[in-house]
Amino acid sequence: MKTLYFKLTLCFFLLLAGNATQGIWAQQEPIQIAGIVLDEHGDPLPGANISVKGKEKTGTITDMDGNFSMKSLAPKTTLIVSFMGYKSKEIVVTQTDKKMRISLEPDSESLDEVVVVGMGTQRKVSVVGAVTSVNPAAISAPSTSVANMLGGVVPGIIAVDRSGEPGQDVSEFWIRGISTFGANQSALVLIDGIEGNLNDLDPSDIESFSILKDASATAVYGVRGANGVVLVTTRSGQEGRTKVTWKSSMTLSYSPRMPEYLEAYDYASLANEARVVSNMDPLYSPTELEIIKAGLDNDLYPNVNWQKEILKDVTINHQHYLNVSGGGKVARYFVSVGGTFKDAIFKQDKVNKYNTNVKWAKYNFRAKVDMNLTPSTIMGLAMDGAIVEDRAPGFGTNNDALWAAQAYLTPLTVPLRYSNGMLPAYGKNGEQISPYILLNHTGFKKGNRTTMNINFTLRQDFGKWIKGLTARGMFSYNNNNIHNVVRSKMPDLYKAFGRYNDGSLMTQRTVSASNIQFAKSAASDRRYYFESQLAYERLFNQEHRVTGLIHYYMQSTETTEANDEISSIPKRYQALSARATYSYKDAYLIEGNVGYTGSENFEPGKQFGLFPAISLGMDSDSVRIYAESCRMAQFPEDQSFLW
Repeated sequence: MKTLYFKLTLCFFLLLAGNATQGIWAQQEPIQIAGIVLDEHGDPLPGANISVKGKEKTGTITDMDGNFSMKSLAPKTTLIVSFMGYKSKEIVVTQTDKKMRISLEPDSESLDEVVVVGMGTQRKVSVVGAVTSVNPAAISAPSTSVANMLGGVVPGIIAVDRSGEPGQDVSEFWIRGISTFGANQSALVLIDGIEGNLNDLDPSDIESFSILKDASATAVYGVRGANGVVLVTTRSGQEGRTKVTWKSSMTLSYSPRMPEYLEAYDYASLANEARVVSNMDPLYSPTELEIIKAGLDNDLYPNVNWQKEILKDVTINHQHYLNVSGGGKVARYFVSVGGTFKDAIFKQDKVNKYNTNVKWAKYNFRAKVDMNLTPSTIMGLAMDGAIVEDRAPGFGTNNDALWAAQAYLTPLTVPLRYSNGMLPAYGKNGEQISPYILLNHTGFKKGNRTTMNINFTLRQDFGKWIKGLTARGMFSYNNNNIHNVVRSKMPDLYKAFGRYNDGSLMTQRTVSASNIQFAKSAASDRRYYFESQLAYERLFNQEHRVTGLIHYYMQSTETTEANDEISSIPKRYQALSARATYSYKDAYLIEGNVGYTGSENFEPGKQFGLFPAISLGMDSDSVRIYAESCRMAQFPEDQSFLW
């Protein structure tokens, strides 16, 4: 009986273990789903977005019939289903299901949501032009610049990063490709209505982010908006208790793919083989090959992996951010400071008394105060700026010579340093000098750029006299300064070509030393902005919505370091823009935009141009309801004709 009991018990536990194992394996199998997304009437929603929670870049959209499919989903994946004008829904997927039916509920509040457009804001449902609003949370990941975050986040954005060097690893981006006007220019970037550098902005300071893409959306900016417009609104203080926010992040960077170089003996063997095949004498004799293989003479036959000598495996980058905000009914404030610090992948020798490794640092600050002078009058004062510092070795105009040198040199060309203390080189050009010399013994370069902006705004609501009428005026001052300092030098460099009888090196000087040389450069410019606008928005009889806008803009740029008659002349730009929109029940929309812009950069008589645009739109859900009622009147008994 005991034996039988033991056997039964053992079988029981084995059965449980088998079922558990099967369950574990079953849970690990990928899930495949398919289905349809419907509205509150049971009609399909084409273009609905289905994304994986926490991985918003992973997902799909429904086709014209509202159908979708997704493969290789992990168990218990949470999907977010969203569509403009409807409440988003979260669905947890636990098993394969190819007959999902997902119904969304209308969200009236989202239709009243406003988005930032050219020269103002509009209700999202009334926007006709191609405007994309970006959630600031989507571009809040640690990064050197905001431009680097746009690629893959905003449809229609082409972002290209041409370098990984600190300070140069900033993406160039274009909106819907490169236009025929200003092919070398990126999109127009306006920060709180003023032209600015997107990369000087801390992502945590962004309140709203909009991309204007088509002619209708950018017409009010004239030729300046030919390559698209980026509108950024920064955060302001809100009524309430003082809030303090602190963020810090550390990022590790490495090069995932680097070329693998041969050791000295392998290189010498292959070099001999290549020459023999080409009917030439071997480059290295059998004796020399044995010396190289044994590493008996590191002066004449070195074995240097230049990649490992000048490049680090990992670099550490830091980002820190602090803001304080709050206020009351009369005044609100917002203050922020931030810093970004990044090192290059170059490995500096401890014997170098100069800090020549490529380093880059950025410091940001922003301060805003809004005051209610009267119940209908608001005054705003803002100040922001950035300080950017960078360092680099003193040789050349950039660091291309470092990369060229480590790529051209073989492990046998020259050692890092000769045993007698001399520094090696086999030529006079930058690519004929070892990267170790260029990095550690040629001095240093230091750059400094400071930017300061001061904005004064005044907003007035005339609703007491004319309902829906508002006015705004702004004056801004911008100052940009650049200072560069170079302290360059070059030591004596030698090439060893043999040994004397006593074993000492036979050397020849290839580069003569030059004393340290000092050079500096500076540039500065300042800009003045002034703009004023009159806006009107009114809803009549709950059906007819009318909006209008008249906007005037003036910009003057002066170069304080002008060195000729042309550059000393201030450049002025003026623009007069207008926009009018009409919508019937927020379903049928018409919008007209016009920009009359001019610049002193063009010859007299051709300084101004007219840029008109008109667009039509219809809300698809409203059209569906209208069509449905018409068909029901024609076919009251046959419901199959309903949309």
